[in-house]
Amino acid sequence: MSDVFVSYKAEDRPRVSPLVDALEAEGLDVWWDTIIAGGSEWRQDIQQQLDDARCVLVVWSKRSIAPEGRFVRDEANRAQRRGTYLPVRIDNVEPPLGFGEIQAISLNGWRGSRTDARYQTLLNSVRAMLAGERAQAAPGASSMSRRGVLVSAVAVAGVVSAVSAWELLKPRDAKAANSIAVLPFANLSGDSHQDYFSDGIAEELRSALSRLPGLKVVGRISSEAVRNQDAAAAAHRLHVGHILTGSVRRGPGMVRISSQLIDGSGLEQWSASYDRPEGNVLAIQTDIAENVVSALSVQLGQEGVHALATGGTNDPEAHDLFLRAIAQAQRDDSESSLLQANALLDTATAIDPRFARALAAKSRNLSYIADVGRSPKETLQGYAAAVADAQSAINLAPRLTEAYAALADALYGQRRVPAAMKQIERGFTIGTNNIQLLQAAVVVFVAGGQTKRALGYADRMIDIDPLNPLSHRRRYYALFYDRQFDECIAEARRTLKLAPALALPPYFIALSLIMKDQPQAAQRYLDTLPADLTVRLSAEAIVAGRLGDTKRTKAKLDQLRRVYGDAASYQFAQVHAQFGETDEAFEALERGLEVNDPGLNTLGVDPLFDPIRSDPRFANLLQRVDVTT
Repeated sequence: MSDVFVSYKAEDRPRVSPLVDALEAEGLDVWWDTIIAGGSEWRQDIQQQLDDARCVLVVWSKRSIAPEGRFVRDEANRAQRRGTYLPVRIDNVEPPLGFGEIQAISLNGWRGSRTDARYQTLLNSVRAMLAGERAQAAPGASSMSRRGVLVSAVAVAGVVSAVSAWELLKPRDAKAANSIAVLPFANLSGDSHQDYFSDGIAEELRSALSRLPGLKVVGRISSEAVRNQDAAAAAHRLHVGHILTGSVRRGPGMVRISSQLIDGSGLEQWSASYDRPEGNVLAIQTDIAENVVSALSVQLGQEGVHALATGGTNDPEAHDLFLRAIAQAQRDDSESSLLQANALLDTATAIDPRFARALAAKSRNLSYIADVGRSPKETLQGYAAAVADAQSAINLAPRLTEAYAALADALYGQRRVPAAMKQIERGFTIGTNNIQLLQAAVVVFVAGGQTKRALGYADRMIDIDPLNPLSHRRRYYALFYDRQFDECIAEARRTLKLAPALALPPYFIALSLIMKDQPQAAQRYLDTLPADLTVRLSAEAIVAGRLGDTKRTKAKLDQLRRVYGDAASYQFAQVHAQFGETDEAFEALERGLEVNDPGLNTLGVDPLFDPIRSDPRFANLLQRVDVTT
């Protein structure tokens, strides 16, 4: 005898599967008609299970309340007579007449999370029924008479007619129609240590879909920000036409992945469940992606099919190591965390030397580590290794956009800005949706003096990943170097609303205020930064000079030299340039060139150097820094 019998319309099976998985993960014995023994009398078997179950979970949907859902209504009626009826809604529908005494628990838009409050309400109701407590009308819910149902229906129809008719009749925005957000897949494995795997599956689907031209795919940060909202609310907030959601249940050697495509109004367009050996995960991902683009009527073509699996691996162990490494790198960008991630990636590429995505990820991590290198030599070695891995990834998978992003990052670190720009342009010939490529593009094209173009890339980032603070950081960065100081201040303030703890937005607000000759206002923002932060000390030295406090300027420069030495050469040069101390500024820039100061990449566009820009030495230095196109 099973604890729970699940009654549902067969066509809803992929949507019901995550609920069954979740209940089974709680230790409950769940019966549904996918486990009818072969050759048995199926209707008799179902009736026996229905009569034996202590809780009958009836799933009401648009399909099960329709005329063809008569078996579900029959099973619900039988359960109601036995006192085992527990209703749940997966669509925004009312149960049929005669089944309204007990309020149905809404799981509309639920994606399989066992921590969701609605699922917890259902779980508690199931356990209460198993303990012998008969289901009652929910507190505050009243039984609806036939008149009540009809009046409500008329009222709703009137609202739709008066308020929403245009929403129903107006042509769909073609741009929104070809847009999608892949929400984090729920981990139903009952082990939080498996979160990296379910999150990684969703991220891999985002990556695959983003390679397709004509399809806008929302970035990871924004997708994760709406993970607890239903599909319609998430689509509205992200301004997309579709939501892809799902769940993952992983067992020894096997994996079950359920996925569902929902349009912006909450209607399902496609769903499927896969029970496969773990080595077939890449095939499952490709199948999901192909079905999604088919449902969206996006022209895929043979080239598009190949793009979905570009740079991946068919080895399950290598794939698992890759997902672990990505999760490790996303946890924080500290050197130790990135080194741990790269150790996992090294093992993955040792297993599968043709795993291009792993090489691109390692290259990106190496660039981050090199950026904070302990010595000029270590910095140079780190960027050289990053270039080599990114180039290897491109050689293995010439259509892997993130590999071009990684190579551009590494070349930028080597101060080879024109070369980095060429790699970004090569990447954009493949696809314009990759968020990593756009991130690199903003920084690289700012350095190359093409700030308007960089600003366009930043706008594209916000369009794709609107809730990601980094998207807005890139925009105020481009605005500052484009000398739109008021707009820079406004964008940095918007960034602070998304992430109040960030240090760079107040710094760029302060810089913009300095350029607007408002040093006192600038100091108020600098006061919010860590006291010994490099950029705070240099900016405070400039502010003090603007206010005529030469003693404080000297104190700040002394502190900057004491704490950072030649590593702050670029900041020393900014301060000297602002005070018209031309020789001192060029001496600091020469030191920066010797120690490979990364700040030199913005030398050609930095407004703080305007006082010395006309000096012939400046043009000569720009050529040596190699930031001009």
